[in-house]
Amino acid sequence: MENLKTGYPSIDKTHIQDATFFEKHPIIPGINIYNALKLISSAYKSDDAVNCLETTINFEELINNAAILSKSFKELGVKSNDIIVVCMPNFIQAITVYLAANRIGAVTTFLNASSSIDEIKHYLNLFESPLFINYDKSMEYNQNIKKGTRVQQIITLDKKDLNVKKFDSSSSVSGYNDFISFKDMKAVADYYKKPFRTIYGGSQNSLILFTSGSTGNPKSVLLTNQNILASGIYMKNSTHLSDARGEKSLVCVPFSYPYGFVTSTLMSLLCGRQAILTPNLSYKNISYYLEKKPNIVFGSPALLELIKRNVPSEQDLSSINTFISGGDFLTISQYDKTRKFFKDHNNSSVVICNGSGNAETTGASTNAVGLEVRPETVGKVLLGTSAIIIDEETGKELKYGEEGLLCISGKHVFKEYYKSPDITNQSKFIYKGKTYFKTGTRGILDEQGYFTLTGRNTRFYIMSTLNKVYCDRVQNIISSIDIVDSCAVVKKPDKDNLFVGKAFIVLKDGIEPSQECIEYIKEKLKGQLLINDKDEYAQLKPYEIPSSFEFVSKLPRIKEADKIDYTYLENLAAEEYQQEKVKVLR
Repeated sequence: MENLKTGYPSIDKTHIQDATFFEKHPIIPGINIYNALKLISSAYKSDDAVNCLETTINFEELINNAAILSKSFKELGVKSNDIIVVCMPNFIQAITVYLAANRIGAVTTFLNASSSIDEIKHYLNLFESPLFINYDKSMEYNQNIKKGTRVQQIITLDKKDLNVKKFDSSSSVSGYNDFISFKDMKAVADYYKKPFRTIYGGSQNSLILFTSGSTGNPKSVLLTNQNILASGIYMKNSTHLSDARGEKSLVCVPFSYPYGFVTSTLMSLLCGRQAILTPNLSYKNISYYLEKKPNIVFGSPALLELIKRNVPSEQDLSSINTFISGGDFLTISQYDKTRKFFKDHNNSSVVICNGSGNAETTGASTNAVGLEVRPETVGKVLLGTSAIIIDEETGKELKYGEEGLLCISGKHVFKEYYKSPDITNQSKFIYKGKTYFKTGTRGILDEQGYFTLTGRNTRFYIMSTLNKVYCDRVQNIISSIDIVDSCAVVKKPDKDNLFVGKAFIVLKDGIEPSQECIEYIKEKLKGQLLINDKDEYAQLKPYEIPSSFEFVSKLPRIKEADKIDYTYLENLAAEEYQQEKVKVLR
């Protein structure tokens, strides 16, 4: 390239040479998300905002419900920077809770709907939460939650109220009660008569969502209002999309992940799109959700496989114009097969592309929408941000075309890992006056700003439910069991779940492999396990527990790198799946 002088992204910045001044230097408003959404949607407040199961709510109803709920939170004693913990599937009510909390300066965190009671209590205590909100739980369950935590009140969304758009205006709440029905929150709000602050700036804490490294428990990522708005503005400028009103987005990823709540849901709402939620997504109902005619699908290769395997050949998918793979990389082979699949379903012009992001970059580091699609890449670095590639061993910046660790700088980079300053500091560094985040993603950056992903520092797979399972985390927890010497976990193909886990286990000396050992390990994995000498405990969710276990005398290794040969083990797991298919056919 003629304009390429030094070859270093931090100096030449060739990937932004055609951008406008305001795309290079965007203005990030210093307001909260509730007020931003209220302001932006005032021009189309009667448009549909969220569709969930049998219910559709418009922007005005969503904003009004959040205002009512925020008042009830104040009556219950919630203060600015208090953390409200929500554990339910992707429902409209979960979005309302976030907007209500954001309106009064409180923070929301979403736990996976399948979290165990011990895991929930762990986070309630970590966040010192005064309020817990859940779905379809009994009084006995809620009383158990309160024991040993600082929770003052528990709000439960009853199953019969799931498709109710508004709070029950006729209900009355008298006296103090620790356990409240979600439908009664207007009655609680009516008790509050004092004025309260609703204007909070960009630096106000807003969300805690989760990520996972190769070891230990998922990290709690604290995001501010500025982080979220910056991510949205960077994405809008990068896609060059002017008006998204009338479009529909299919939201398939759980809200506990940034890709599910921030990228798919909040960004859709802030752009004027309708968010179609899929709280119980499975191979049985994927056709039902696609019948709602989404235009944009926020998905992954796992979702594509779910669609291709279970959508009838006669179903019309012509409403879909964009499929974004953000949870995992869609290969060129998958890309070509997917284009043919959509073409066969009355849609020859669908744009299929990869994106990438981290919880720490508020769900987005690169974008491929509105650009020339290059399927071998995950799109271009977001306009308004800076990106460099560094050598992990030396920390030196690499040139365009050289492979290394992607590092991102911008106002969308997270504030901190909650109560973990040491880990936060390790993940960031200052280079030429800018603070960069180490994404954990390896690859190559070219002069146009396109990023080719070559690997990640963590291994994971995504199931048909769109739950992400981190293999390194699972194997480290299994390795903490007293009879286990070492373990390697890899993904294994599965007919219904797309992928499940397979564990290759080396037992400690003197312990003979047996079915009893497998049952013992399975039983241990149902509870909490001490994973290190720092008294840190971890617990797997049911879907994280491997479906099969195999005992081996040693784990195969790549001699040159002295690392476990995971590719070899994945091939073994895939072969096992094929053999199982043959047995079924016989």
